[in-house]
Amino acid sequence: MSRVLTLPPASGAWREGDDPGRRQWVALPAPLALEAGGELPGVRIAYETWGSLNAAGTNAVLILHALTGDSHVTGPIEPGHPTPGWWDALVGPGRALDPEHWFVVVPNVVGGCQGSTGPSSIAPDGQFWGSRFPLVTARDAVAAEVVLADG
Repeated sequence: MSRVLTLPPASGAWREGDDPGRRQWVALPAPLALEAGGELPGVRIAYETWGSLNAAGTNAVLILHALTGDSHVTGPIEPGHPTPGWWDALVGPGRALDPEHWFVVVPNVVGGCQGSTGPSSIAPDGQFWGSRFPLVTARDAVAAEVVLADG
């Protein structure tokens, strides 16, 4: 009798090949040096945006979510986003962060599970990182998000 190993059936992680929804990605140009030692190769940061950046580049707002959140800060359940936006009360037309005035950028933290490189991503050896994913500190996450903010 042969057995086929599969992923657990219950996971909220976004995986390569899933519908991207509103997600976009930026790839870090080099491996991410980790505060705890070593480096993380092939890092991609998933993010979503609302509104448009003005010509002077002065209307950008970067929202950094709770570690359990994702980049889907506002909007309905839709393909690629099985849950509604988690900050609908603050981001949207007529709200504090109105996309008519602000360019709202929301990344998924590195090590997260909603499109950025994390445990549910494929490691360089072709397998899921899983529990082998290295320790990522808040400083590491900020270093990765600087690439997005400076882009």
